[in-house]
Amino acid sequence: MTYQGRALYNLLQMNFKSNPSLEVEQWQVEDYRALSERDLFERLEKMEIFIDRDNFLLYVEECDSPEDLADCLYLEEDYAKHERVFLSIFELWRRLVPHKQSLSIFVDEFDHLIERYEEGDIEGEDDLQAALESFQAILDDNVDEGGEGREGYHFFSAYSCHDLEIFIFEYIAHQIDAENDLYANELLDGFYPYIDNKRWFDLLKARLVTAADPQEGKVMLLRLLNSLKEEPELYLLFETLHYLIHVEETNLFRSTYYQVLEEIETEEDLRELMMLTAEYLNAIDKEEEEAIVSKLIEEQKGKNLQEKLESPNETLLQLKEIIALSPA
Repeated sequence: MTYQGRALYNLLQMNFKSNPSLEVEQWQVEDYRALSERDLFERLEKMEIFIDRDNFLLYVEECDSPEDLADCLYLEEDYAKHERVFLSIFELWRRLVPHKQSLSIFVDEFDHLIERYEEGDIEGEDDLQAALESFQAILDDNVDEGGEGREGYHFFSAYSCHDLEIFIFEYIAHQIDAENDLYANELLDGFYPYIDNKRWFDLLKARLVTAADPQEGKVMLLRLLNSLKEEPELYLLFETLHYLIHVEETNLFRSTYYQVLEEIETEEDLRELMMLTAEYLNAIDKEEEEAIVSKLIEEQKGKNLQEKLESPNETLLQLKEIIALSPA
């Protein structure tokens, strides 16, 4: 994927926070929001770009975005230097010209709000919800003007350091968990036409419908599971198993579980399945069987999670037997 705007540097910042040993240049991961206006102009001066606030604002009138302005002010071919110019200009634009939005500025703020939310800062959630509404409006406007929906979504996503489809799925799921069904349904209806992997969002639809009409919800779930038999997607099957545990659909859980067993290929897949198995056994009060699975999980620690499983696999056979002999 080719990142646009500040997306690459936001991604580097996030990765550097979780892995400080990452080999990056300091300027690539610095928090430009923490720099003073004076610091930003001084950095431009060190790169032989001599402008002040008034001149900067005049240049902004002639350019559509920070990217355009960076290209206008820096005409040499040193890529790293160009990017350092761009990052200072981007922050000055964000700070000094809030009335002149560009797509990259908007998505940078969207990324910032997502990161705050994922770090547990709920004070900015109203702003995040407003950004989600604006995002959907941008996509809708693009279609109204004759654009293709998913192309517009992909174009927008290139400016973000997050996988927006995963974030939107998880955010809607959190709204359902919090019983904010009306808002969850609004988000689901709004973004469904644009996302790529609709089957994940079909699971969310089934969850919402089940709350109002359990029979219709089950029909939707069975339709999804039939689709997953024809075209398996392991981690969506895992997500479905987790949901079936939550709604206590034990018979459907067991049939789906056997379907999942056929798709397990690596130690990482096996680890996820064992965790779900323990969760299920806990939910149906099978303490002895849960203890056996917990021991299997402990024994797996230290193994290479990317390692392929041998066939037949003794642990998979043991898990299958435990589920078969543990009716709810």
